[in-house]
Amino acid sequence: MSSELDVMVLASQGVNTLVAELVRGGWQSTRAAFARFLRRDGQESAARQLEMIDQAEQALASAPDGEREEVRRRFEERLLRQLAAYLDRYPDMADELRQLLPEVEEEVAPHKPAISAQNNTNSQIVQALGDINGGAGGINYGVPGRQAER
Repeated sequence: MSSELDVMVLASQGVNTLVAELVRGGWQSTRAAFARFLRRDGQESAARQLEMIDQAEQALASAPDGEREEVRRRFEERLLRQLAAYLDRYPDMADELRQLLPEVEEEVAPHKPAISAQNNTNSQIVQALGDINGGAGGINYGVPGRQAER
């Protein structure tokens, strides 16, 4: 994976975390940690970044329901560009950003199927650990197949 792609992936994870905090009202508890993260650009630049995020928090909270998603999308795009540029200038800050992000399990524990079928006389049980796709005809049991509409 190239370093530019690594920067974009990490920046995207950072944006997702920050926006989630903004939406759920937890930005103020994260603000001080993010301010420390931005310290490499200097106090004035960090203050501008924090002010931009504070304004985004207010804009999201006050946006009408029909416009909230667009406000969020514009903010995410702007923050992604800025965060990626910051990580590009200061690649050693990547580990510090990772520490701000929630822990993600690297390896998913295997799922063990469990099923309990009771009172199922003359019925069918489908068990799957992934998606089930019946194709264009669907999945039918005990009934004639659907006719394709013409």
